[in-house]
Amino acid sequence: METLLLSGNIIAWFLSVVLLTKRGRVTHDYLLALWLASMGYVLFGYSLVYSGAHVDNPTLTVIGMPLPLMQGPFLFLYTKYSIRNINFRKIDLLHFLPVMFSFVVLFGSFFLMPQPERVEVFRQQGKGYETQLMINLAGIYLSGLVYIPVTLRMLIHYRKNLKNEFSNTERIQFNWLLYLLIGIGIIWIVVWFISEDRFIYAATSIFVILLGYFGIQQADIFGHARLALQQAPEEQEAPVLPEVPTMEAAAKYQRSSLNDEMAADLYEQLVQLMQREKPYLEPELTLGELAKLMNIHPNHLSQVINAKADKNFYDFINAWRIEEFLRQADDPANQQFTLLALAFDCGFNSKASFNRNFRNFTGHAPTAYLKGRIEA
Repeated sequence: METLLLSGNIIAWFLSVVLLTKRGRVTHDYLLALWLASMGYVLFGYSLVYSGAHVDNPTLTVIGMPLPLMQGPFLFLYTKYSIRNINFRKIDLLHFLPVMFSFVVLFGSFFLMPQPERVEVFRQQGKGYETQLMINLAGIYLSGLVYIPVTLRMLIHYRKNLKNEFSNTERIQFNWLLYLLIGIGIIWIVVWFISEDRFIYAATSIFVILLGYFGIQQADIFGHARLALQQAPEEQEAPVLPEVPTMEAAAKYQRSSLNDEMAADLYEQLVQLMQREKPYLEPELTLGELAKLMNIHPNHLSQVINAKADKNFYDFINAWRIEEFLRQADDPANQQFTLLALAFDCGFNSKASFNRNFRNFTGHAPTAYLKGRIEA
């Protein structure tokens, strides 16, 4: 047990320093570093209790007591800023009000006591602070009940909308965030139903190791242009469109300023752009980037694609990539290239993505389909 606690503690602080000193830091890197540091201190506080040193170090021990209240907020905010390319918003500091309340209101008087009196409180197993300890523990229970479902809902909603915004989703599924959610959920289950400190902190040590591993490993996958669209609706002004006295909008876009005639015109412009400039050849093409090429709002472009092509953005772009692949595969000058090489030239970024989209588009595997066309 001591070895596990020590390992978790050292790894938490080490990875926190690594994240704070690495190049190209973004918001979620800072959040992960602070999250790891807070869990490192929680483990340190428990190691004092486990070794019996807490009586002689009461202040260091009490500092760690409110810190579990930070785990839910860090989980939520780390997930939020991992899937969105936005600067940290000061309003999100409100998530840490409970831990500040615990420090100032519940345990503030403890920190003002002389050292001998603090030691005496611990010798008497928290006498005089029974109510404060119960409130702090109740807050920890409530934090898990609130933040885990809210974070899971946010992540699921994001994953559902990936294909409306990205043309390649393999690198941005964030499965590892789901695994971390499951991991911290297990810790809270242990807290709720077992309430055995050694199991709680053993699980926390393991979680720290996994969090550090996944966080460090995945920290650089968010840097490409895919996240520009997250800000596009706020940063890019929608074009001024002519007013139409009467129009019927699709149910999904009832508040849109586009009517059917405008949507048809924009779709024609979109098709011409796809034929002329072939933006789909860019593997990381996003809805926001394509909207910029057309000088329209991403919401309008999404509406046009959904309504006129009857596809989401992901399927629309990859259908063009498949058609481009078939054209290149039919060109005798390309016979020297492998099918995968042609697929990469057409905008696909993995063999799995190409095969999956090709089968969805044609109903057959690439080799079988092309062989059938040759025989026919």
